[in-house]
Order: sequence, then structure tokens, then C-alpha cells
Amino acid sequence: MGTYTDAERAAADWINTLTSTLVGPGNPLAKGAHLTELRGASSACYALLSIIGSNTALAPENPDHRARISASIYGPTKEAATRAAIAYADTLIAVDGRPQPMGSAALCLVIDPDSITGPLWSPDLAGPRLLVDADFYLRPA
Repeated sequence: MGTYTDAERAAADWINTLTSTLVGPGNPLAKGAHLTELRGASSACYALLSIIGSNTALAPENPDHRARISASIYGPTKEAATRAAIAYADTLIAVDGRPQPMGSAALCLVIDPDSITGPLWSPDLAGPRLLVDADFYLRPA
């Protein structure tokens, strides 16, 4: 078994399962997590995920994939995007060292709470945006 995973897809799959608290109608990140920019999504918030750093981590006997995932949280207004970014950051903190299955391809051993940065206001041409970055320690499933 290899060490590396499709970290972006794994994180998106995991986020999109959080339908009781984070994703879906009536929740802060209504349109979920995606790997490509949504067009015409200005009516609700969504996360655009990107891997911005990657290496192996922990001990050589147990090399796991450390992936730094950046979530660009877009919304119709700064206020809505801020609420969604805060909810996403709170979700990362709530993992609290408990392994999380992330789709069928990866297991997240931990999301390092000390690595979480943001929410950081970072508007761009696509609309109001905040960034939340975190280190995910992943193992192929």
C-alpha cells in the first residue's frame, strides 16, 4: 500500500457527509465542498478545496500523508461566507484527534488543531471569500 492519497477528494467527500451540521439546505455551507469553482453559486456558500502543501509525516515506520488543505469559502455576502468559514473551522476543531473516514480512499488520522489558520478575509473576483487552511494527516484506506 502506498503512502499518498487524493487528499482534496478525500476532504471533499468527508465534508459533504456532514449534512446534519455543515452541508446542505439550511446549513452554513449549503452547497458543500468542491474541487472546481462553481458557476452561479452566489445564492449559497460553498468551499473550493486546494492542496497547498504535501509530504510524509510521523515516523518512517508509519509514513502517513500530511496534506495542507486550503478551503476557499465563497458566499453571496461577506457575512454569509464568514458564518460558513467559522462553521467549517469549528468542524475541524471538533474532530479532536478522532480518526475520520474520508470517502472510500482515505482515513484521516488527525486534523492538527494547531495548524488551522483562518478564517481570513480574502475577496476575489468570484465574490466574497474567506480562507481556512489545515493539516490533514491521511492514510490510504
